[in-house]
Parts: sequence; structure tokens; C-alpha cells
Amino acid sequence: MTETTPDPTHAETPALRLGFARGIAPSKWAERWRVVQPGIPLELVPLNLTFAGPKRPEDYDVVIERVAPGQRPAGTVEVAGAAAPDRHAIRLYTEAIALVVPRDHELAEQEQVAPSDLSLVTLLDHPDHSPEWPTAEPWQDPDWMPRNALAALELVAAGSGAILLPQLLARHIGDKRRHAVLRVVGEPPLAGSTVWASWAVERDAADVQQLIGVMRGRTARSSRPAADGDPAQTPDARQASQKAAQQKSAQQKSAKSAKLKANSRGAQLAAAREKIERAKAEKRKAARRKRR
Repeated sequence: MTETTPDPTHAETPALRLGFARGIAPSKWAERWRVVQPGIPLELVPLNLTFAGPKRPEDYDVVIERVAPGQRPAGTVEVAGAAAPDRHAIRLYTEAIALVVPRDHELAEQEQVAPSDLSLVTLLDHPDHSPEWPTAEPWQDPDWMPRNALAALELVAAGSGAILLPQLLARHIGDKRRHAVLRVVGEPPLAGSTVWASWAVERDAADVQQLIGVMRGRTARSSRPAADGDPAQTPDARQASQKAAQQKSAQQKSAKSAKLKANSRGAQLAAAREKIERAKAEKRKAARRKRR
């Protein structure tokens, strides 16, 4: 049997290290990379992080990280009195937000909830709760706040309340036996967290740019847009967005035409909403009578 001699050129080719935060799936980009650039291995490195990037981003050629609504990755913006940005970044997509409730909660059987339904639950404050989202219940003692999203999920499972998280992150770190993840859909929409790819300015070489192009959905004929911009969605992201919009429209039409069955969860939820609205109306009337 003839032994195959390893290709020394391929063996000496260093791998590109792609770090990615929890709840982010880089497999589709890795598959495209193997087709576009089979001669350069791509090493996928999961990061034990939910938001923001690693403390040592220089250990990775490219980092895919999640940031709070309206924010950018650290080191990618110029701060007054500080040095120029030391990292490039492109925004890949915006994430949907979900409500996480205990598995035995009355809402647990639903696939989604409206923003107005958030008033029916006690939202627990946690480090990843964005100021852009509905206000969470403050802790009487700040030391009681859970240290991270995983700790907050433990409180949810214990029946202490509910939390808001990016949908894919909630599904990734949650427990299907103890948690139900309900996408928040409707008006006014909740601001979504954003997923970015960032890399060091001094690492802006051809191989990194080719990887960024793969993540952007660029082809060999595509022009290279400027880094640090607000890129258009990739074809896959556009297709997913259009599909989601169509599903949302169909669900809204179905919801308008469907009649709620007596004693169903939907009827109970509608009754709870009406009760809250009546209570608010009574408070307004009482306030007006008091002013008179």
C-alpha cells in the first residue's frame, strides 16, 4: 500500500481563527469558506460570552460578537481624547428578541407574544437587559441581581419572573424542559441586538478580507464596501427577512379573522389585557375627579 505524502505547503498554512459568541452559528460561513478557499483552514472557536467580544481579541483573526441595541463593538469607534479606532467592524444582522418564561407558565404554549403582553409578566432585571427594552423590575438590593443571563434563567425556571433575551441566545443557553422561549412580535417593535464581525486594523489582510466577503455574501465579482459601514443584508438574510415578514402578515391576518374559544389561553390572555386596560381607565378617571 502506497502512503500518501502530506502536502507541506498545505500543512504549513496557518488557520484563520474565527471566534464567535454564544447563540451565533458560523457553520454556514465555514461551509462557504471551504468551497471558496480550501487551501486555508478555518478554525471555529466558541467564546463563552453572550454580549461583547473577548478580553483578548488579538487572539483571533476575526470575532463575531453580539452588542446591545444601538451599540458597536469596543475599539471600533473614535472616542474624544483617545487614539483612533484599532478595529474594523461590519454589522451582519439584527436579532429578534424573545420573552423567556417558566415551562409551566400560562403563556408557555404560545410561539410568540405582543409587546403589550409584557405588562402581564414580571420582567427580571439582569446584566444583558437593554435600556431600549421595557423597564425591568428593579432589585431592592442591587447585589441580588443575577450576575449573567444563565443565572437569570435559573430565576425564571424557579418561577421568579421572566426575562428578555435575543431569541437565538435564549434557545442556545435555555433549558427546553424548564423554559419556554416566545418571540416578541408586533408594534411597537422591540429594538434588536446586533451581531458584528470585527478584526484588528493591522490584521486587515487579503485572507481576512476574503473571509469577511464570505460572511457578507460577496462573490468574486462583488465590489468591496468600506469597513466600519452599515452594510446591506446578505442574500440569505434578505430571504429570511422576507419570509419572516410574510409569516408575520399571515399570522396577523389569521389572528384578526379567528374567534377565540371560550376558556382558551388566548381568551384568558385577552381577558387579562382588557382587565388591565379597564384598571388604567379607572385610574385616569379617578385622577381627573381628584383634580376637580
